[in-house]
Amino acid sequence: MSATPLPPETTRSNIRRCCPDCGSPLVKRSSECKHVLLSTTYLVCRNVVCGATFAGVDEITHRLSPPSFPNPEIDLPYAPRVVRKGVLQALGLPTQQERSHD
Repeated sequence: MSATPLPPETTRSNIRRCCPDCGSPLVKRSSECKHVLLSTTYLVCRNVVCGATFAGVDEITHRLSPPSFPNPEIDLPYAPRVVRKGVLQALGLPTQQERSHD
């Protein structure tokens, strides 16, 4: 019976992805930009005994906060407010409400 890998940690100081096979951290070896919102990423398991390697896709799908210098060629929707607030809190960043109280 194999152990189920733990979900990746999502704190600002330790954002990582775990190997789906052994649960060890994955290291991003390289990536190739395919489009301004899309890239292919290559990952290697840190566990030398496991040694698994992976390719995946990183895609930017929504904005969480407004940019200082928006790209006029990109029409990217904002994530729903509850999603934005949850992600900003998980990353330890101030939410819009917290910024307006300062």
